[in-house]
Amino acid sequence: MRTFEGMAGNEPALRVLSRALASDDAAHAYLFHGPPGVGKETAARRFGASLVAGGDETAQSRALRGLHPDLTTVEPEGRFTTIGQVREVLSLAASRPFEGARRVFVLRANTLNVQAANALLKTLEEPEGGAVFLLLAVSLESVLPTVVSRAQSVRFNPVPREEVVSFLLWRGYDEEEARLAASLGRGSVGLSLRYAAEGELRELRRAVLGAGFMFSANFDERARAVEALVARAEEVGAAREREYLAGFEDGADRRAKDAAKRLGKAARDGAVAEALELLALLYRDAAVAAAGAEELVANVDRAGEIRARVEEHRGADWSGAARVLREAGEGLQYNVPPEAILEVALSRTRRKVLG
Repeated sequence: MRTFEGMAGNEPALRVLSRALASDDAAHAYLFHGPPGVGKETAARRFGASLVAGGDETAQSRALRGLHPDLTTVEPEGRFTTIGQVREVLSLAASRPFEGARRVFVLRANTLNVQAANALLKTLEEPEGGAVFLLLAVSLESVLPTVVSRAQSVRFNPVPREEVVSFLLWRGYDEEEARLAASLGRGSVGLSLRYAAEGELRELRRAVLGAGFMFSANFDERARAVEALVARAEEVGAAREREYLAGFEDGADRRAKDAAKRLGKAARDGAVAEALELLALLYRDAAVAAAGAEELVANVDRAGEIRARVEEHRGADWSGAARVLREAGEGLQYNVPPEAILEVALSRTRRKVLG
């Protein structure tokens, strides 16, 4: 499995893909499904690079760096991949590869709107030429059944914590930061790596920890805590935008700048969602500490503070507070301002704790 060397976890899925490469018998469509950050995108990029390269190591290297014309990754325009984007893909799929052994297209299946998914169905059922479609989704349920039935399903699971720790140690992180990042990553290698490497994400967590136990604060203090959270989320988005634009050595054109803005907004929204997850994780940690299972606390560097809060608020409904945060994340799907989501969520969790 040299194509997937260095990837942590999900050996069954990687074996399936490695056998397809070894036998030169890839299916015309695959659906990689599983939680965010467990290796789907990395596997798709490496698998796709091998397919277009056809054994040419130089071409494979270019494809891995996003510089091969026959490996195309389609990013959604906002929340959805549109029918216009799919029609452009289908036009390319019907023509011969520019230079590679075949064409490969990576799409996020759970962002296809109904019209876009239906436009893709005929090609998935009766593919032209040697095009291969790599579809990514968080679950089978998030994809139209008609799409699911036309692709080979490959499941990616959360990676066990100790495997993530070993992976981070291999990447050069010390044991303390590796264990904390693996705990915060919640089975996601990608998220664990981000906690180990990205200062913006660590700052977001610091703001979350500051806001999470402000039960005695007044309205203005809570509002300032929410502002700090949103500001940290904006920094995550700005960093993603800068990272994308840095890849254009000769300067980014207008199309690239528009793409960078979309990626930055998606990263900001993802950071707000992560803030809600971190708050839920904090209250889940309080719940397990209250139940006497402190060894299960994920915020291992804050175990003492969590224990003190549990002692301070005996009888608090910590599990109920965690549920409030998980329910609050649904508002992000409907373009509710993040400030409003966070303010309401923190107010409701305060009532769960104080009674």
